[in-house]
Order: sequence, then C-alpha cells, then structure tokens
Amino acid sequence: MAAETADRTDDGTGTGGAAGPRRGLVLGGGGSLGAAWTVGALCALQDACGWDPRRADVVMGTSAGAIVGALLALGAAPADLLDHQRGGEPPDGPMAGVRLDYDTWVGGALPRLPRPGVGSLKLFRDLAGHPHRMPLPTVLAAAAPPGRGSLGGVRALFEQLQLEDRWPDPPKLRVVSVELDTGTRVRFGTSDAPATDLASAVTASCALPAWFEPVRIDGRRFVDGCAWSDTNLDLLAGEPVDEVFVLAPTCARETDHPRSVPARVERHLRRTSTLRLLREARLVRETGAQVHVLVPGPEDLAAMGANLMAPQKRLTVLETSLRTTAAALAETGPGGL
Repeated sequence: MAAETADRTDDGTGTGGAAGPRRGLVLGGGGSLGAAWTVGALCALQDACGWDPRRADVVMGTSAGAIVGALLALGAAPADLLDHQRGGEPPDGPMAGVRLDYDTWVGGALPRLPRPGVGSLKLFRDLAGHPHRMPLPTVLAAAAPPGRGSLGGVRALFEQLQLEDRWPDPPKLRVVSVELDTGTRVRFGTSDAPATDLASAVTASCALPAWFEPVRIDGRRFVDGCAWSDTNLDLLAGEPVDEVFVLAPTCARETDHPRSVPARVERHLRRTSTLRLLREARLVRETGAQVHVLVPGPEDLAAMGANLMAPQKRLTVLETSLRTTAAALAETGPGGL
C-alpha cells in the first residue's frame, strides 16, 4: 500500500504539484519522547516511501509536533534531526551550529508545582452549564491550575535559528494552539490567526496546562494544542490536499500490557486519543483525501513507559522508532489505522 500511494512524484522527491498529489503532513503532540519517536518515524517513512517530508504542501504540527514540523518547514532533513537528537551536528542546513540539550530544554521529567487557582475562570464558567460543548481536554485545561514551567529552551532553539521574530517562508506551516479564555483553536500561520513570530507560536502550541505558563500573543493567552486534540487532524479537512500523512505519538494501533498503575492510566488515555484520531481521519477522508497513519506499536510503548517527558528514555525511543516504524511500513504501509 505504501508503494502505491507514496511513490508518485513529479521531480523524484515526492513533492506535490501539477504532476503529483498535493500532500499534507500532520505531526501530533507527545512531549520529549513523542518528538523523538516522530523523528525516527519520519526517517523510516522517507526511506520506505521515497518521499521527503520537507516537500509536503502543508505541514501542521501540534505541541511537540509543532517543533518538528517547524524544523522541517525550515528545511531540516529528517536525517539531520536524527543526527541532532543523537548528539551530532549536521554539517549544513538549518541545524548546523545549533546546540540544544534535549534532556533539559523543557525543564525535565516533572513539572514545577503549579500556582493555586484555575487556568481560566472565564472559560470554566462558560462551560459550567454546557461542558460537552468542547472536548474534555479543553474543559480540563480551563480547570487546571496555572503552570509555572518555562519553555525558554524551545524559544532558545528558534533564537539560534534566527527565527525568534518572524515566520518561515514559504508559509506552508500551521501551528495549532488553543486560546485559553475562549477554548478556540487557532492555526498560527493562517490569515485568520493573530500575527506572531515562529518562536511564540511554537511555544504556545507546547504550553501544556498545569505544566507550563500560557503564552501571551496579541494580548491573549494560548496553551498546548493538545488541549483540544493530540493531532487536530480534522483541521486539514479545509486544506486542498490529496494525501495526508499523520504521525501520532500518543495513539496506538495495539498497546502493550504494563503492570504499573501510571502506565496503565497512560494507555487508557492513549486509547481515547486513538478513537479521536479515527474520527478526525474519517472527516478528512470524507473530503476525498487519502489519510495514512503511523502510530507507535507495543515495543515503542514499552520504551516510552508512562511519562512522555522522561529524558532518560529519549534515545531508546528514537532508536526503537526507527526499527519498528520501518518494520510496520514494510508489512502493512502507513494506512492501516
């Protein structure tokens, strides 16, 4: 299946256009380990399908996926991201000369104690009588105490790329965040979103409620796009694409069977995320686009454990993803979910 849907190219690299399909790439959230899994999966996808993810006509990222998607949109190759995660320094391209400690850039495996109160009293009151008007993660974001953590390490990455005050060109990148006081999703990079720089948009998309401080843009407070959906795939239903590749680190085709209570809770949340992804994929397919999905398997989940922010597992997750994703693509292709 992968060969049938992903080998059609117009210039040998897989880019869309008049001679080939217009392709979208959706990268979901998942913390530090989700980002590592995504980098490994992107490398496996490129090797298996002969399509360079940088050539996507639309790149949409949420949370950790926003970081990886932004780097792809800037021209960083999956192999460069892989080398950088491993501690190497690509000789050229956007990541050349960029120094980043992936184990400390978001403050470590555990959050600081949040501030007293609720994230948004306004949204909490608006939802009090109609909590089903928005997804449960949005309700929880409104009710969660304000976080104290800093995303300064993520902002520092884009400062090194000299993109702390502007947006990449061409404008094919979409970064999803949630406005905390209204519960509204925003796709930074589109004409109907507040104008902002790339560093602010990406940090807003990563600002997990109760963990990190909301990011202020244009006088409004924004939090992690996962406060609505881990992938926000349904937002691509309005984009003119023929095929969509989705990498969703917080979903699963089948899970492992952990013994620890935290891991079992995480797997339950993962099943909920997967059901939402299936609904969103159906909406996009109804527009006529093909949707191909890559998700972690049981071996990936065992490597990840219960805490997707645990830095000591990052390299294990990265190397596992390279191997398991390549095996999954060889067996069934990316469209089985």
